[in-house]
Amino acid sequence: MRAVMKSLLALVLAAPAVLCAQIASASTAANTAIVNRAVLSYNGGLTAESSVTVKVDLVPSTPNVTITRGDASYQGPDTPGIANTVTITSSANGPATYTVTPSVTASSNSTGASVTGGTSVVLGASITAGTGSTTSIVVPAPIGGAVSADSEVNGIAVNDIIVFTVNSHTYTPKVTSTQYNASNNTFTIYWANTEAIAAGDVLGAGVQVGERQQVNLTAKPGTISTLGMDITTTVKADVTAPNFPTNSATTAPANKWTSTPPTITFQKYSRNVTAPMTGTGTAHYNTSIEGNTGAGSLPYFTGGVTGKPGEVIEYVVEASNSGASTFDLTSCAISDYVPTSYVTDPLTPYTGSRQIFYIDTNGVTATLTAGAVGANQASYVAGNSPNLVVNVGVNANATTPGTIPIGKGVTIAYQVKIK
Repeated sequence: MRAVMKSLLALVLAAPAVLCAQIASASTAANTAIVNRAVLSYNGGLTAESSVTVKVDLVPSTPNVTITRGDASYQGPDTPGIANTVTITSSANGPATYTVTPSVTASSNSTGASVTGGTSVVLGASITAGTGSTTSIVVPAPIGGAVSADSEVNGIAVNDIIVFTVNSHTYTPKVTSTQYNASNNTFTIYWANTEAIAAGDVLGAGVQVGERQQVNLTAKPGTISTLGMDITTTVKADVTAPNFPTNSATTAPANKWTSTPPTITFQKYSRNVTAPMTGTGTAHYNTSIEGNTGAGSLPYFTGGVTGKPGEVIEYVVEASNSGASTFDLTSCAISDYVPTSYVTDPLTPYTGSRQIFYIDTNGVTATLTAGAVGANQASYVAGNSPNLVVNVGVNANATTPGTIPIGKGVTIAYQVKIK
């Protein structure tokens, strides 16, 4: 009986060793193996062991998210794009896949503003498990992970940017190597001495370390509504991970495209072809206009030209896209009103017996017939106001106004006779 009682007493005394299992910290890295080993001592020195391993789960945590904005000069529909960079930093205790979904939440002075980009990235993370140095930290080795030199540790790999804060100082070193420590089943993560932290900030156990990555977006302005007014767009980036809280960031202030109104030179001139005379203003010449005696030697004027009934007056209209303009002029047409109460309909003095002399954006000359609307590049309908319309510029035709590129211009000329 005494022998039995001694055996029971020994078993009871050993019980505390069975019950005193290691208690997991609330700040423990995901995928860490918590190993509990119970030992039974008996028969004067013999032992029996039994252990269990508990894997620490990933704890959902809101990632830290920021987004940049930018400025540009508007050059045309969706041009240029402005780069917006979304920076995501893990605040979790282990790796997770984060998806960046961008959207435009507001825009002004444009139609069709948009944003492209967005993707999924895997961010590593861990919790320190020992004392590091000014160029290293110590973290648990994850269950099932590789243990060779420079192995990935809970999603943190060589060349990754990691972020941690200690004593209110935030550090963002770039990982240069990792080393497995077999003695205590941990990894040491190293970075270059050029990024060494302060000696007073050497990390002990229990500090969260998260990877930081960037995702590039492109904000596009759409099509400007009013030239000369700025375009703004606000881009939002939602960052999500399965079972994690969502975090968002918006560009503040908004992206901005400045818009400079086009520098348009638009001037109408006249001259008396039948009886050349001097008008007011600086004499203006256009040597390309044909069909007139002394073409290039008879100047045009902005005012002061006179004429008698039966004399022929020639009008010239010049339009150019000049100066500091940063975009083409589109849908260009020159319209004029011929005062038929005092003058005839446009004459046909030019080559081919046509009413309109035309110089295109490349300086190439042509003569046009002014007919019904939609029938020719130039139209003349006496009852309309304006009664003369000429589609001008690149790709102009009978039904479509054209484009005057930056630094280019066009000219039209026509003649009438004073009644």
